[in-house]
Amino acid sequence: MSEDTKPSGRLPLFRLLAYCSLTFPIVAVGLPVTTYLPPLYASQAGLGLAAVGIVFMIARVWDVISDPIVGIVVDRYQWRHGRRKAWIAVSIPMMCITAFFLFMPERGGQASAGFLLLQLLIIYTGWTFLQTAHQAWGADLAPGYDDRSRLFGAREIVNACGTIFILALPALVGMRFEVDAYTEVSVMGWFLILALPAAVVLAFVFVPDKTISPVKVERQEMSLKEIAASLKNSTLWRVLLIEIATGVGVGVTAATFLFVARGIAGFENGASTVLLVFFVASIIGIPLWLWFSKRLEKHTALMIACLYSLTGNIVIIPVLLFGPTWLFVAMIAVMGIGFGAPQALLRSMMADQVDREDVRSGVNKAGFYFAFMSTAYKIGQALAIGISFLLLALIGFNPEEPGDPSHRIGLIMVFTLAPILVFALCAFLCRNYPLTRQAHREDRELLEARASVVPSSDA
Repeated sequence: MSEDTKPSGRLPLFRLLAYCSLTFPIVAVGLPVTTYLPPLYASQAGLGLAAVGIVFMIARVWDVISDPIVGIVVDRYQWRHGRRKAWIAVSIPMMCITAFFLFMPERGGQASAGFLLLQLLIIYTGWTFLQTAHQAWGADLAPGYDDRSRLFGAREIVNACGTIFILALPALVGMRFEVDAYTEVSVMGWFLILALPAAVVLAFVFVPDKTISPVKVERQEMSLKEIAASLKNSTLWRVLLIEIATGVGVGVTAATFLFVARGIAGFENGASTVLLVFFVASIIGIPLWLWFSKRLEKHTALMIACLYSLTGNIVIIPVLLFGPTWLFVAMIAVMGIGFGAPQALLRSMMADQVDREDVRSGVNKAGFYFAFMSTAYKIGQALAIGISFLLLALIGFNPEEPGDPSHRIGLIMVFTLAPILVFALCAFLCRNYPLTRQAHREDRELLEARASVVPSSDA
């Protein structure tokens, strides 16, 4: 076994980048499907707001339900030559073929609500297979405590870069061609169709699909009793609760950002540029949180990041009330620095939980654990939209008039107060986190000792 594939070895940079390249097509589904497709199908495609709302709601419910199902399938059924690549390959036709129809509806035609729902169910299922297998693969590739933070930190940087690229893609195409709503969406669809196979080939060629535990072709034990036993770990639920809370905090900020940028900061047409500043700052911030994680502990670095985000939401209140526009942009950049920390560090902490469960049960449940984590984040995002819009409704906020002075204070409080509370909760939950660097080292030693006595015929 070469040095770069040993369980204790550090993943080389070129393999790390090849692994992270799959994050680009993952982003290419998430942002367009939730942001660009609903308005297109509701207006130009002729379905109307009510029909589109019901279809997308059903699709999101299915997306949440399918997460743990896909996680169990990814763990239970394995390919002889590896654990994860086969399921990533399965996602390619599901996403690429569906994207051709979903992102390119007939111009001027009447779309079918039933066909739209079918396409969404297929592409979300493929997306779940890709996301779940990809994150579980990351836990296999980087068994070291700090190496995992490095890998998931790099993954989050590429994720932010992909988000920026997708946001900028219609504008880049618009430099050469006339862009309308159909063109905007179809460009994103073609990017997904071309980028996913290319990223898969890159990852499959350069990144091994191996882990310390031998690959067993027969099904792993993933009965309901075993799944229930694996969910009794209180530390696991602490990670999931932090994931839900951060989903709420980030979701409230996202749901109310445009109202604040336009109605309070005065950005009628430049709100997207401010959002771009936020994501660029998040890329800059991730190495800082990885630095804290390496010198302290993951949960300590996460606690510092949560307190940082909490402070940013407090400081921006007087800026919104009294500060100039440039100071608002500066504060958005400051807050963006803390955005990527939970995404990177929590996934690294979940990978450590996978090892802890492997020690207990002898079964690698990375797919199920990361799928369950995706469900937690989506629940947090759904709660965020419900909480923020309910609070805005209670203060009588009118989205058509975001600059109404009578709702100024209420809008600022909705924008900041919920994130302040959830980041305080997250910081509290990080206290006395038991799965430390030393505890993880002991888990890895047990797994390595167990693997060393497995008969070679099983490998």
